[in-house]
Amino acid sequence: MAKKERSFAAKVAKSTAVKGEICPICGGAIQPVVYIKSERSPLTGNWRFKKNMVKVCKCNHKEIYG
Repeated sequence: MAKKERSFAAKVAKSTAVKGEICPICGGAIQPVVYIKSERSPLTGNWRFKKNMVKVCKCNHKEIYG
């Protein structure tokens, strides 16, 4: 089977395309990130880790990363 030919412009457009969701507020790409929060257990006093999937864009980047 013959290989499909693509132009240079098509290759550049594919590599620079935004993948995933786009934020309606800032227009940036939304990336899913695992956010791990450490907190003490009220019963035992030991450290527990909570994992949450958070969507990060330019709007809430400072809130998530600090």
